[in-house]
Amino acid sequence: MSAARGTATASRLLLGARLRGLRLAAGLSMAQGAAALGVSPVVMRRLEDGLGSVEPGQLRLLFAAYGQPDPAERAELFRAVERANRPGWWESYRDVLPAWLADHIALEEHAQIIRVYAPAVIPELLQSPGYGLALLRIQYPDDPAERLARRLELLVGRQEVLERSNPAPPAVWALIEEATLRRRVGGPAEMREQFAHLRRLAERPGLTIRVMPLHTAHSALLCGPVQMVRYQPSDLADRVLLRTLDGAEVSERPDVVRQYLMALDSAASVPDSVPITEWIAKWEERAVA
Repeated sequence: MSAARGTATASRLLLGARLRGLRLAAGLSMAQGAAALGVSPVVMRRLEDGLGSVEPGQLRLLFAAYGQPDPAERAELFRAVERANRPGWWESYRDVLPAWLADHIALEEHAQIIRVYAPAVIPELLQSPGYGLALLRIQYPDDPAERLARRLELLVGRQEVLERSNPAPPAVWALIEEATLRRRVGGPAEMREQFAHLRRLAERPGLTIRVMPLHTAHSALLCGPVQMVRYQPSDLADRVLLRTLDGAEVSERPDVVRQYLMALDSAASVPDSVPITEWIAKWEERAVA
């Protein structure tokens, strides 16, 4: 089953960007690329913008017009077409999946770098199962156990992006406020599980978790949770996810992204933030007491 036409999924956005790059490298205009494919320039633009489905036969026509790429790139482009035309694993969770999160998961899976600021609760990607379930019970108090279990399955599936080996997982940098770690979600058992989970994550290469102490007054990120996603250069624009009371807003506007990038860079430079393992070693017993 292919993805619905007209939907700009992450796979389609990335494929369209690569096809645009091939056309430009061949020195062809949008109209010339459209003529090679037998479509209008409007349709061609939609394909390059990730708003349409590309079939394998169309890819062969583009190779004939743009020049044959090397065998490895050719094979990867056919795989990219296959990925773009099949639904993501999260589609089976539409009963508990808001539209904004579906789009974000798709983009998150293609990220090269993920940066997150957490002033209230542990970021979803870093939550242990026990903490995650306890938080879901708070967020959805009227949900039956079966529906909460579905939400937890979705959370664990989303975290698989950090477990994969091919392609390599994204690099992650997380800044967590100390108040977040002191806020009780669940009971002592859930908090101990969460701290142990954070210690394990912090041991991985490319995954950095730091704590902003309570005594630090830092104005750069006096806001709600922020997640920034970055892709390979020139593939897709950086995006920021800003949590709101009724969901989240995802923005790729350059001025918005630049503002939050500067804030995250400023927060990363605070000299008295500490590694998560150092904080846990000193404060875990008080935090779960």
